[in-house]
Amino acid sequence: MKMKKRIIASTAVLAASVMLCAVNVDAEITDPGDYMGEWYANYMMDGQDGMRMNVAGIMGASYVFTLNEDGTGTVVYSGLEDDATEEPENVAFNWEYTDGKIVLKVEDGSEAAMDDVDGELLIDMGDDTLFVLGRELIQEEMDWDALIGAMADDENIEKANTPKENPYVYHPEAPNTKDVIAAYMEDYSYREFEIAIDEANGTFTVDFQGDEYSEPEHIEGTYEITADNFVNIKWVYDEEYGLENVYEGAEYVERWNTYTVKEDLSNVPDVIAAMADSMDYEHQYTADSVTLKETSDTEGTAVLKDGDYEFTYDYSIVPGVDPILSISYYDEEQEYTPEWDNYNMR
Repeated sequence: MKMKKRIIASTAVLAASVMLCAVNVDAEITDPGDYMGEWYANYMMDGQDGMRMNVAGIMGASYVFTLNEDGTGTVVYSGLEDDATEEPENVAFNWEYTDGKIVLKVEDGSEAAMDDVDGELLIDMGDDTLFVLGRELIQEEMDWDALIGAMADDENIEKANTPKENPYVYHPEAPNTKDVIAAYMEDYSYREFEIAIDEANGTFTVDFQGDEYSEPEHIEGTYEITADNFVNIKWVYDEEYGLENVYEGAEYVERWNTYTVKEDLSNVPDVIAAMADSMDYEHQYTADSVTLKETSDTEGTAVLKDGDYEFTYDYSIVPGVDPILSISYYDEEQEYTPEWDNYNMR
């Protein structure tokens, strides 16, 4: 998820070397003497108007900035828990009052500007991440489910507003064979890989990098471009029994189109029917068998019928140029709520 990466990156930066960047906001500091002493990094924000996250609650640690009247200062990172074993980390800096801002200068050459904005002291951590400083430490209990949910919402909004073409479509006027095979490989495994094709022989190789959960993998396969401009590939994964993995372009192009929601949301019943149909092996559904009951513009329930049989899903939509459609239901027997979205099915 994007925001989480920013939090981790900002934490690592502070703990290691306090690599700070200048803040591009109007300053209101008139007397730097008013800002001497200790300041706690209490909140982290994604941009000046972004969601606030309590630093002590997230990390179980504090960052204390101290400004001295002689133009020196320190930032100290230390754990707040009683069983904290790590020694506090201390980084020194010098500060200057320049153009209405208190500019911190670290020995490695990096700088940061402290600004008083609307009564709050802010430091920009780079990558559009800000710290809000206060005179007293504020430690709040973190609602991790809410935080993770908010991050997922932000990520989904960005994804839904990013146009994406069907990656399995072959373009003979500008051959993209390697790109199509790469799309198959991403479907096969989410690991990083390197791919090469030999157009003369109609072959390809793929090397997957290993990680803590899987060993490296080398694949050698063949591909063909059909008369109706689909890319088909296959490779043998069990030599003894001659077992093959086969990816046929026509199937994957159709699958992508089937599970893609139109920007105007006009085909939501079609996509819900296709998603439910793929998960329910005993019943078949079409768009005509779906009845939507809206609770808002983007949420509601979908009642699906197959003859006398009826099943209800909750649905939600993240609108955009490439909308995300999720369906779910509460499984009373297992006491949990499975959820599917069209992105993972196409």
